[in-house]
Amino acid sequence: MSITGLNGHKFFYRAAVFEIFQFPNFSYPGSEIISKNLEKYELAAEISAENVGSFQIISQSVLEADIIVFPEEGLFSTSYENDTWFISYAEDVPNPKIEHVNPCDDDKYQNSPILKRLSCMAKKHEFYVVADLIDVKKCEVTDGCDENDIDYCVTDPDECPEDGYYHFNTLVVFDREGYLITRYYKTHLYFEEGLNTPKTIKHEYFTTEFGEFTVGICFDLLFQGFVKSARNATGLVYPTWWFDHTPLIYFATSFQQSWSIANKVNILAADVQYPNFGSLGSGIYTPGNGALIYTSNPDARSKLLISNVPVSPIAIPVDTDLLDQNFYYIDDDYSFQPLVGEEPRDYESECGVNVLGTETSSLTDFRCQHTEVNTYTFVTLNESKGHVRVCSNKFCCSLTYEADSMDESYSFGVSGHRLNFYQTYLFGVQACFLARCEPLDGKPCRNYLLKSDTIFRSVKIEGTFRTRHIYPFAVDNEIRLTDRKEWDFDGESLMLYQNLNNRSLLSIGLYGRLYRRDKSLNT
Repeated sequence: MSITGLNGHKFFYRAAVFEIFQFPNFSYPGSEIISKNLEKYELAAEISAENVGSFQIISQSVLEADIIVFPEEGLFSTSYENDTWFISYAEDVPNPKIEHVNPCDDDKYQNSPILKRLSCMAKKHEFYVVADLIDVKKCEVTDGCDENDIDYCVTDPDECPEDGYYHFNTLVVFDREGYLITRYYKTHLYFEEGLNTPKTIKHEYFTTEFGEFTVGICFDLLFQGFVKSARNATGLVYPTWWFDHTPLIYFATSFQQSWSIANKVNILAADVQYPNFGSLGSGIYTPGNGALIYTSNPDARSKLLISNVPVSPIAIPVDTDLLDQNFYYIDDDYSFQPLVGEEPRDYESECGVNVLGTETSSLTDFRCQHTEVNTYTFVTLNESKGHVRVCSNKFCCSLTYEADSMDESYSFGVSGHRLNFYQTYLFGVQACFLARCEPLDGKPCRNYLLKSDTIFRSVKIEGTFRTRHIYPFAVDNEIRLTDRKEWDFDGESLMLYQNLNNRSLLSIGLYGRLYRRDKSLNT
């Protein structure tokens, strides 16, 4: 239950996010692989339900888990058979706006094991469950479609998919009694073969006694519609299967934190642990503190993160003593143990496929993708302190810094040009960042490194942004999120960093999005 104070006011709720390392034995049938992964979900839910917070306030009520979030397609490993094998295990997900259904109690869902087990999980532990699966819908040919079936209804039979069925990447939410209360179809697919996008964009919300939540899945958060949906919510539930990209704003945890800060909304983010794909990084974030708890380590292990979360995402830091955080490892033999102290880091210095290639030697061999930076103008830092100003396409950004030394290669990059994302989208960008990087193939700042020994004492970055959608990020050695006490962003143009912990700074910057300049290259 949520912590309450005078007049029943709720100060905190308790949230859990689960980063799954999927069942790795592909000799099993697909249905058993899904069942094995569901067993991990159920164990994570059991631990979350029994993990009662020790913090008490005014009313002396204890804080039990209120909500748990599972990753995007966390039940379906893409290494099994082929990239679309899981479509055979899609389930017909009802529309909760039409039907009030509880799959746990309804025999109609005996042949829908994912829906049933998720619903029973929510009912058993009396908390909200957020998860992701594949919804299958028969293409309906009628004289007219209404808003409830528009995504899979057509008036011309030639518009139906070849097999006669639509398949959607689908987020579902179950309430404390096991009732399905939200169904959302992913709007922006990320090269997801065999899946369909909805014909209309619908931003979904669900109401709890601890706030109003909106939803999004992975790639969705790069688009303006989800910025707008966050304005009407206190929290965002975010199942994701992220592929880390350099520069480091597009590593999962730095992106999740910056999105929370920039859009003033709490985020509960659950990712898949798949180091070979550059997939890892989950956390719970609030605008005032940034990460309340997070994980970022390519160790091929499942992690459960639990924390108290302030109900109101106000931009005032919360006393960390009130957060009552817990971090658990859940292993393939379904044993679990708490993490004591800081999470280890098992990163190698290099991760880019543009440097290392795609071949991997082990499950923990981490690979990251490389976002195109041809539009950036780079200046390499040669002195231990200095000031530089760079302009690109009428956007200018300045850097003032002081470091103990400059024995490693750091560059300052600035771009006012649109980003061409894999020939699929043009994203409006005004961005500048300082990063540990080295030249490659005669071009500056193409190999982004994950380790550094350089100590920056202070950094100041200021830009002439023509957008209010600016995402600040700061990352330390081995992908540790820089302590929020060390940096501040004024929300408009200025970012200041002061080293308090004597850690090496890996990357810091401001990433402005000019959403009005976005363009799809597929239409």
